[in-house]
Amino acid sequence: MKSYYEILGVAETATEVEIKTAFRKLARENHPDTHPGDKAAEERFKQVAEAYEILGDPAKRKQYDLERKQTIHGRNARKGNVSTNPFDFHNMNFDDVFMDITREQESTKQETKKGTKSPINTDDLFSKFMGFRPKGE
Repeated sequence: MKSYYEILGVAETATEVEIKTAFRKLARENHPDTHPGDKAAEERFKQVAEAYEILGDPAKRKQYDLERKQTIHGRNARKGNVSTNPFDFHNMNFDDVFMDITREQESTKQETKKGTKSPINTDDLFSKFMGFRPKGE
């Protein structure tokens, strides 16, 4: 995820005025009219404009900050990537855990009806929930 704060050179706690001031300064410095033919300045100008489009709008900035915070905590809301920290319960999606348990139970019920009994494998449930296999395997 792009760091719009770094692109504009402002702190995450920057006010709307500070963001606007930084944008105007960088836009002036990198504007294609002041640097004709300079592709690097043109690209920088586009990045600055993109950053200001997000940070300059309070609603977009709030959404960006939320997504950024979730990414920092090991979870990208749009992609649903689970944290690599098995004890990061703050951002854990318990719906996925309960869906896995429910599917396992349904599978066991269906196998039992067919005449083959297959108990729930607690090691598999543990590894799905905690992110690693228990010792002894």
